[in-house]
Amino acid sequence: MSGSGGRVVVGVEEVGTAAAALRWAAAEARRRGAALHLVRAVPYPVAADAATAWAVAGILEDLEAAARGVLDEAVALVREVAPEVEVTTAVERGGARPALLRAAEGAAVVVTGARRRHGRRRPAAGLRLGSTGLFLATHAPCPAAVVAEDAPAGARGVVVGVDGSASATAALEAAAAEAEALGEGLRVVHAVHLQLDPSLALEPGLAEQLREDAAQRARELVRRAVAEVTARHPVPVEQVVLADAFASDALLDAARDARLLVVGSRGHGAFLRALLGSTSHAVLQHAQVPVLVVPDPDRARGHRREAGLATTAG
Repeated sequence: MSGSGGRVVVGVEEVGTAAAALRWAAAEARRRGAALHLVRAVPYPVAADAATAWAVAGILEDLEAAARGVLDEAVALVREVAPEVEVTTAVERGGARPALLRAAEGAAVVVTGARRRHGRRRPAAGLRLGSTGLFLATHAPCPAAVVAEDAPAGARGVVVGVDGSASATAALEAAAAEAEALGEGLRVVHAVHLQLDPSLALEPGLAEQLREDAAQRARELVRRAVAEVTARHPVPVEQVVLADAFASDALLDAARDARLLVVGSRGHGAFLRALLGSTSHAVLQHAQVPVLVVPDPDRARGHRREAGLATTAG
């Protein structure tokens, strides 16, 4: 199949840890009519001293050969899921972050895996999301998907968080498009968490009124956002506004049995300089389903210019 729907890029560390990400990316490429591009980075070996510098070239060749072997395994897995998808591979010298950032330019989505963290007391304590996954979720010029494991059996629907920010608006648009393409319903979640002055405890009626006013404003915000996006993507929508709830908890609960959870890279609650807000970060660390982080393009481009992200380190 020729890639008429852009390109889906996948960073491959090891096939075992990237299997769910590869399956998700293959299905996404098939759905989009896109090509699939698999990337594995090989760090430059460093000579201990001048006497051992001669060995660097041979070591690099061995590392690249091993990387090609990993990519061959990844291609075989993709063929099982989506044999009709066009697949290309690349072994890039240097760090994984700059390699994937370069590959993501012009891509429809960039995908990485993550390992599930297990412990004796907390069997599903969260993800061991490495610096590469967080880097892409923060800086990628296109949506970035983090897929630690396959969506649960019987999973249905796409969940998205909105708060009125530009980033959340972009996330809602992407989530509605995904829901439409997948033939799924869309659940739009907004959490209201007011930090009221403790003195209001003496006036419970006023405190309750403030909460209700905030919830009403939130319902109106969600209603307007949904009306706008469903004019372009006619999908069934469930609107969920929760009072006295943290956004990350609300989204994780709402997405427990979803096929996909979509968030903006940052919302109104994020620090001014932080491209990845606390809600998105918490969701990435603890979600049990694939997560798609949608950037605010103007803000992301500006941050990359300021930070000089012509990155050379992994």
